[in-house]
Amino acid sequence: MDTTFPIPATLISAALFGSLLAGTIQAQPPGGRGYSDPCFPEEAGPPSAGIAERGMGALEKRERMEQEKLEQLPQLESRIAPPHQYFGYLGGRHPAGATNDTMEAWVQLSFFGKWTSSVDGIALVPAFYPAFSDEGNYGFPKRFKIEIFSHQEPDVPVTVVDWTAADFPDPGLHPVFFSFAARAVQTVRLTVNKGVVEGDSQFFALDELMVFQQGNNVAPPAYQGLTASDSLNEPPYWKLQYLTDRKIHAGGYFHTHHPAADFVQYFDEETIRLATPEIIIDLGEARNIGRVELYPAKLPGMPIPEFAFPLEYQVELRRWLKTEPAIQSGIIEDTLPSRMRWHPLSSAKGRFVRLILHELPRHDGRPVFAMGEIRLMGREGNQLNNLAAGASIRVTQTPEGEAADTRLLTDGYSNGRKIIPERDYIEQLAARKILVEALAETQHRLMIARATRNSYYWMVGMSGGTILFFSLILWIAYQRIARQRALMDLRRQIAADLHDDISSNLGTISMITRRLQQDSSPALIRDKLMEIGHIAQESFISIKEIIWHMDSDIVHLSEMFEKLERTARSVLTDCQVDFTYPPPQGIPVPAKTRRNIMLLVKEALYNCAKYAQAKHMSIQAAMHDSVLELTMKDDGIGFDPSCTVVANSDSGRGLANMERRAKLLGAELEIQSTPGQGTQVTLKMPL
Repeated sequence: MDTTFPIPATLISAALFGSLLAGTIQAQPPGGRGYSDPCFPEEAGPPSAGIAERGMGALEKRERMEQEKLEQLPQLESRIAPPHQYFGYLGGRHPAGATNDTMEAWVQLSFFGKWTSSVDGIALVPAFYPAFSDEGNYGFPKRFKIEIFSHQEPDVPVTVVDWTAADFPDPGLHPVFFSFAARAVQTVRLTVNKGVVEGDSQFFALDELMVFQQGNNVAPPAYQGLTASDSLNEPPYWKLQYLTDRKIHAGGYFHTHHPAADFVQYFDEETIRLATPEIIIDLGEARNIGRVELYPAKLPGMPIPEFAFPLEYQVELRRWLKTEPAIQSGIIEDTLPSRMRWHPLSSAKGRFVRLILHELPRHDGRPVFAMGEIRLMGREGNQLNNLAAGASIRVTQTPEGEAADTRLLTDGYSNGRKIIPERDYIEQLAARKILVEALAETQHRLMIARATRNSYYWMVGMSGGTILFFSLILWIAYQRIARQRALMDLRRQIAADLHDDISSNLGTISMITRRLQQDSSPALIRDKLMEIGHIAQESFISIKEIIWHMDSDIVHLSEMFEKLERTARSVLTDCQVDFTYPPPQGIPVPAKTRRNIMLLVKEALYNCAKYAQAKHMSIQAAMHDSVLELTMKDDGIGFDPSCTVVANSDSGRGLANMERRAKLLGAELEIQSTPGQGTQVTLKMPL
């Protein structure tokens, strides 16, 4: 009779995935449940079922959380270090069309004698075959079931895992771990109904079959109780016994990196030639030891891993060191690269364990030995414990003053990583694949969300670009209209300047000419000719300024000062002119501003030339906090600004023009003059 063993449903989707994110998977107490792959198809669900986040921020937060949880789990190291030569178990070939009714390949593991083990977990480690496993496993079964048989009912199978009705999801290189309530077991059978098709045949392969009691793998040694319906025997790669040899491609039972040192001991050549160095572990009393585990360490500064592991060594178990022969002894030649060496002692009883180092590698000309951890695994009641923890350890033949700290051999760390129980390691690696798949799903959704966002930004950018394009067209059109208006304003301004300056001057010359026709006395002729000369000079300067304003699009302050100096020297031909201004400055002066400044200064210069009878004119320009201060001072005859006669004269009209232009500039104009003491004109305006 085939009985299905009832177990609580495990949902990989929302519930289990949420527990993975809540914290690192831990080993469970007896009868408890930690992580488990689905034992039946109906328990399975998509790993992404618990992902409800859709917003960019929520997905990015979930991605960070999943990455942090992955960092807390052990890493799958198949690609980090070269695997051992043993690939595992490879079953025989079956026709590619075989179905559940015709393909019955099985592997069976039996616990001998009446002793049975209380099993609460089984793990299948996929095979890693470098020649064919490109980023994946080799031959992991598609459909299978796992049955257990008890000593009380050896003919009644209890099905704890049944994937014969649906294909099991490809685990890649991650172990598959099935957890269930503890049950006494004498035999475990794996039956495969559908393998991996290769050509016209199908097969299945496994690296390791592990049977767990609480936190420990209690599968018997490879030479005991292991049978199969068929097997390909091709050592050193494939062999049935490799299925429980405790050598797995996933590496040693390590957790994440931790800053811990390893045991490194150098020896003197002459000393070890006289006596072979030994590591002696004293348990204090005789105890049952099932196996010895040796964890090699990397020699600091040496790129070759496990370089300092002995090339030839011997493991002995003794009740007494000298009075009795070794219970178990054998010389081992280390030829297989592995992250952990495992040596069975068949639960023999002894007090002393000796590791005899027959041949050591050399580094810097000296024999050297490096070890991360030594573990002596023995059963105490129902528990499998590390008996080396707290034991007395000594190393023989060490040079004086160079003995390494033997506590590093039992500190629980190797190569800077914490060693964890087999079940914890396998269970967490199995849980890792769920997080890896979930992270891939999250990153896929995040990629879609980012693509959607980028598409939105592109559309917004295109819309904005279109608006910007038409805005640019409108701005160019506006600028053209503005330039046309500015040109029209310039034409009107030129016309006004020609009318105000040149026409006025020509009219004055015409009036002088008519007066000379009426009165041609030599003195009058001389005075009027002088006046005509002044008017002609003014007209010439005005025309040059009009042309300068037209030709100069951008004029800086220093250029305007230079133009003012030339104008002053042209107008005041009979007067010494001193013009001082600050060093060249790159302050641009708008056309309208410089025109009004030029006309205001020129009006002051003409008044000086016509009426002041000055011998010296001082012009000073300065900048104070973006304020231009222009001061013009002459030593002429001066005048009384409050005099009505002056106000109604040509000079008075010139002063009025100066005040009008100062108002257009938003400037302060101050005119100070006293008869007989000259005149000072001060202009202050912001730039």
